[in-house]
Amino acid sequence: MAVPTKTDPKAHLRGAVVEFFIDKKLTAGVCVETKGERFLVLTEGNREVSLPETRFLHVAPHALRVENGRDQLIQSLREIARRREALRARIDSAEVWELIWTEPEVYDCRFLAGLVFGEEVTPDHTAAMFRACWDDTIHFSRKGDTFVPNPTETVEQLLHEKTRKEERERELEAAAAFVNAVWEGEAPPPMEVAAQETCIELLKELALYEAEAPRYRLSRAILSRAGITAPDAPFQILTRLGIWDEDENLLALRLGLSAEFRPDVLEEAAQVASMAAQLGSSEAQQRMDLTSLHAVTIDSESTHDFDDALSCEVRNGVMLLGIHIADPAGVITPDSLLDREARDRGTSIYCPEGKIPMLPALLSEGALSLVAGELRPAMTVLVSLTPEGEILDYQITPSLIRVAERLTYADVDARIGTDPQLTQQFEIASHLRALRLANGAISLPIPQVELFVTHEKEMTLRLTDREASSQILVSELMILANTLVGLFCAQHHIPIVYRGQAPQRDTLPTSMTYDPVLHYRQQRAMYPAKIGIEPTRHSSLGVEVYTTFTSPLRRYVDLLSHRQLHAYLQRGEPLYTEEQLRAVLAEVEPALGRAGMVEQDRRRYWLLKYLAGRQGEVMSGVVLDRFPANIWCYSPM
Repeated sequence: MAVPTKTDPKAHLRGAVVEFFIDKKLTAGVCVETKGERFLVLTEGNREVSLPETRFLHVAPHALRVENGRDQLIQSLREIARRREALRARIDSAEVWELIWTEPEVYDCRFLAGLVFGEEVTPDHTAAMFRACWDDTIHFSRKGDTFVPNPTETVEQLLHEKTRKEERERELEAAAAFVNAVWEGEAPPPMEVAAQETCIELLKELALYEAEAPRYRLSRAILSRAGITAPDAPFQILTRLGIWDEDENLLALRLGLSAEFRPDVLEEAAQVASMAAQLGSSEAQQRMDLTSLHAVTIDSESTHDFDDALSCEVRNGVMLLGIHIADPAGVITPDSLLDREARDRGTSIYCPEGKIPMLPALLSEGALSLVAGELRPAMTVLVSLTPEGEILDYQITPSLIRVAERLTYADVDARIGTDPQLTQQFEIASHLRALRLANGAISLPIPQVELFVTHEKEMTLRLTDREASSQILVSELMILANTLVGLFCAQHHIPIVYRGQAPQRDTLPTSMTYDPVLHYRQQRAMYPAKIGIEPTRHSSLGVEVYTTFTSPLRRYVDLLSHRQLHAYLQRGEPLYTEEQLRAVLAEVEPALGRAGMVEQDRRRYWLLKYLAGRQGEVMSGVVLDRFPANIWCYSPM
């Protein structure tokens, strides 16, 4: 009686030539041994791998004799692979698809190979067909070891995507070559620079936003293909191309701030400038004619936007002080293009290398600026005072003025004591200051460090003495105007933007001469000033109510104050309700925060660059504070 024996159900695959993916590459191998549910496969690359049957994409049973030895098996596998690739090269899968797409069935590779070769189909033919259909994902979809022709709409879509992918690949290669050439010091012709506009925009995004750049992966891919790994490569490439300056204001770019204006805004600004020049209109007749007053502007040598002027004369033993402020509210319509642009900017930004204006220069330095010798609309605060400086009365009125002189602070310092008007104004300012100090104001005679950078990148550092007579004159009269306007609006329930400040955290001794340590401690003890709709005390100024009214060409909240006053003086009610003003202020406040960030950043940048040019010098200083990472000190430079 015969004894039954167990047989391996997978033994028939021993010696079978199989195809599978390994390391993402289609590879041929031979099954040399079965191990349970897995097979030991020798590859054409002379590797042994253990695979389940599910990994096999194509099987040709009993193709090779495993007894022939390892070297012979590898040689045979390589010959099989060459034959199959040769056959694969003869297959046009798109033509095959054309033959069968109208009958979207499941097709095996033997049938498809018969359509192509029309001869006796061998395992090499079916394997070649499998490779062709596997590679052609546009025309075919795989289902197990069979394939289905894709519908025509799918083929069209996939072909379009393939074409676009190839285009992107060419663009990527061209961009990488362009970037590499610039990095290596070549100067590409203008036509090539223009052709790489997208690449340049990608470099800008990467330089500004780094990992947060919208197209970060694409820009990094370009640099990677170009073999560039330097962290500052985008910035360096842009400066070498002359697109950016080596001292480019990156924070302003990141925040979307520009000194330039859109063409439509400039067109509207030109119209406003023309309106401002039409002072003979009926609107001009509603203004008080103050052109007979001897008004002067007092600013630094570099100022071009003159938004305040001063006058002073004696009438019947009473001093009449005029504080005249440029009046853009008379001609800039609320919610116009120009107004929305000014609201978005919030304020002019002053940097050592230049400014980012709130209004176009055509207006802020031209038609609305209080330029000497030119007839200009203004909002004037007329203050009547006794010879001792006591305020008797005040009036706020739209006006027409013609500035008689443009003076600098140095001019005023030289003329106080000899010029009767300037001397009177300084005496008034000194009296007003004494009253504020008696009311709790805090004097901070800290020298102001001003850094100027020319177009030739020459840096000049200048200390401004805030206790100079000219500085006191101007600052006190501006504080007076802002206080009186705030008081007027509070008394008449006109909603405006007030500025207030809470009392100091600590009470410190006062000094009218600069003491670095004391005045640093006083600054640290102060709460930040805040703006809002409710009138509150401004502790460090020593006034009960305060607004900002004197810089409408460069501060949007000042422009709002002018609008409210204009409307109230003309119609008896303000332009904005309290709720509307809160909404506008909510839009403006973020812009003010951005402006402060940029001014601080650029001031620090240029100051550090200035100090870098003085490396090796020994400088004296006073340590004011210590922090974990640095020391805060004062140096007289």
